[in-house]
Amino acid sequence: MRLLVLIGVILTGHFLWWFADSDHIGYPLLFWLLTISLGFKLLRMLHEWYHYVQVSKPLKPAHTNHQYTVDVLTTACPGEPLDMIERTLRAMQAIRYPHTSYLCDEGDDPYLRQICQELGVIHVTRTKKINAKAGNINNALRQATGELCVVLDPDHEPTPDFLDKVVDYFADPTVGYVQVVQAYGNQQESLIARGAAEQTYHFYGPLMMGMNAYNTAQAIGANCTFRRAALDSIGGHAAGLTEDMHTAMRLHAQGWKSIYAPVIVSRGLVPASLAAYYAQQLKWARGSFELLFRVYPTLFSRFTWRQRLHYFTLPLYFFSGIVALIDLLVPILALSLAEFPWHLSLPQFVLHMTPIVAISMLIRYNAQRWLREPHEAGLHLTGGFLRIGTWWIYCLGLLYTLLRVRVPYIPTPKDGHAGNEWLLSLPNLLMAIICVAAARYGHYLMQTPYALLMMALAMGNAAILGVSVLMAQHNLLKGIMRFANSFSPVRWIVAKSEQMLTGRENELFPRLRTAAVYIAFFVFTAHSFISLAVGLWLDRTSPSPDLIWTRSGVGEVRMGYAATSSATMWPASTSLPSHTGADIASPIQEIRLTSALGPQISTEVLKKTAMQGSIPLLSWEVENGSFDDEAWKKAVTAIRDHNHPVMLRPLIRARNPAAYRRTWQRLVTHFRASGDTSAVWVWTPPAADSIAAYFPGATYLDWVAADCMTTGSDATAKSLQKYRSLRLQLAERAELNSMPILLLAPLQSGQSVQAQSRHLTSTYPEIKALLFGSTSSHGRPNSLKLSASLPINR
Repeated sequence: MRLLVLIGVILTGHFLWWFADSDHIGYPLLFWLLTISLGFKLLRMLHEWYHYVQVSKPLKPAHTNHQYTVDVLTTACPGEPLDMIERTLRAMQAIRYPHTSYLCDEGDDPYLRQICQELGVIHVTRTKKINAKAGNINNALRQATGELCVVLDPDHEPTPDFLDKVVDYFADPTVGYVQVVQAYGNQQESLIARGAAEQTYHFYGPLMMGMNAYNTAQAIGANCTFRRAALDSIGGHAAGLTEDMHTAMRLHAQGWKSIYAPVIVSRGLVPASLAAYYAQQLKWARGSFELLFRVYPTLFSRFTWRQRLHYFTLPLYFFSGIVALIDLLVPILALSLAEFPWHLSLPQFVLHMTPIVAISMLIRYNAQRWLREPHEAGLHLTGGFLRIGTWWIYCLGLLYTLLRVRVPYIPTPKDGHAGNEWLLSLPNLLMAIICVAAARYGHYLMQTPYALLMMALAMGNAAILGVSVLMAQHNLLKGIMRFANSFSPVRWIVAKSEQMLTGRENELFPRLRTAAVYIAFFVFTAHSFISLAVGLWLDRTSPSPDLIWTRSGVGEVRMGYAATSSATMWPASTSLPSHTGADIASPIQEIRLTSALGPQISTEVLKKTAMQGSIPLLSWEVENGSFDDEAWKKAVTAIRDHNHPVMLRPLIRARNPAAYRRTWQRLVTHFRASGDTSAVWVWTPPAADSIAAYFPGATYLDWVAADCMTTGSDATAKSLQKYRSLRLQLAERAELNSMPILLLAPLQSGQSVQAQSRHLTSTYPEIKALLFGSTSSHGRPNSLKLSASLPINR
């Protein structure tokens, strides 16, 4: 296990080193939300590994002849099934080790009083009901005199050898309490019961066994045996919604030692309905957060450093509700805003993340050797679906803690499951519908790889929430299973799926366990070589800044001068200043071409622009033509063979918006079908007040050009007014919000290019390119020096 964890930690560190790059930051809000989610999952994984490497089974001291006096207590609250309490009382009396049994009856029930009298159980009640379960137990302890006291929940029936497995540990006078496994006997009652039980398997297996090594074994509200002197040293059971955790915190702070004995000497009932499960989880979440915020700081200085870590991280289990909410919201927001959290290569993310997932699954499966019973093995998917579906309950627990909203201490309902629990499933059902709607809207906007990933995440979240909703519809599930079992192939599939999920009758899982270290070394070695090879390949094939900028607008703002006619152009000097004052390596050169179906330009012209270190922007009016004639093929070939970024700005005249969109889409589609990958499409809205009508679709363009060229003395003011009007139109379409903007504007007289660029880009950060034109009808300003015009291929 230590070798496996060492490999896992190295791979995790390598992933974090790769991920912690400012270039990966996308839309800041989504980036930090998703980073919080990923960080929480990695920390939780490392926290589990921290326990796995120190798993220990306490050495039971040799049996002594010392006879302890023992009190065994259980509680009863009004509304709990009386037959259940009676069974527990009979099991308590059947414990072989000499003891005195107590029933702490909050309701002073006559039937229970009679049963206690028949069985020889001391019946205790109280009139002043304070501090819930802790107060009820403390009331009984005022008349109990045993050296040890056992606390049982009324649904947990101890075995006759319960105390025989426990009392010898108290030979060590520093032991304050001994906790045993909390096992259940009704896991098959419903999917809710199965999921709730699955969530406890690892906790009562390797996690609690790891806590033994750190003296942080947790006291649970059932099946815990306390030394009476330890309880008296802290004033009895501590009050609260999670009184067991509160009591353990105070005992550890007082210096007492805790022991976890991994033996099953009692079986209880796990919540079988969603209402019972949610009531339990809300109580635990509210109580745990209360201890973290209110009690933990007061006891911090009295803990060992490992206890400080333990009591800080234990309540954070319920923070998984916030993390689940983040996981649900990020794809929804990303698809709605057309923004993405990360700017990173998806294949590289998979390359770095896959080994961590593989090793973590290998470690977790190998940790299953410490589970208590054979049926506990498997993937525990039911428990995972149930936990994700409880996100809103955990969020409520945190919110109630922050707002100091009181949650009454109500014992977890012990009766059977209900019929169909649609009302409690409503939050998950609504969230699933929102996820599907966001995926559908995102598909309408764009089909980029990042967008498709977010759609997949949204649909995956909807599926998980849908499963959690279905798990709570007990009658519906029974009907589905009756119908499915009427077909023998379905019965076979269900049986095989059950075997795969639980690991029973499957030779693969034992082999994975015995070969775990070899598999881990193979994964580590393969990942190292692949990462090295990918790194060397990327160093040789990494995209140029010009390519990155033309594809996304990321990088410095580029500038140039707008062409004055179809026969001339203004090449931008390589010393054209940027908005930061530094020289721009690759300014823009607009080239106005003759009217044609495609951009009629020669290879020689493109080579000259490349030699000047410029990015060409080809502008031309689109005329009717054939995609099969020689002129079209020559235009495509020239741009494809250029093998450098080329920005294409076709200007289309059409009878109506539908014809305009159809022409644009056909032009782009045929260009891409030719095999060209260097062309970047720049869309100039033909009518600022009808952008929605003319918009050809996000998949058919890369940039938006705002042509705000005007002339006259107040040209600059009119240009800005024109852009502001266009900007409002662009803002109305979410898919255009993330598009980089190329602004064509007049150069203000008496103001430097540097100053005007700095003003425009600081006021309008979406502007990533600027083309300056003359403020008069006589051509370019005298203050601008032009080099010779490049020839235009006619």
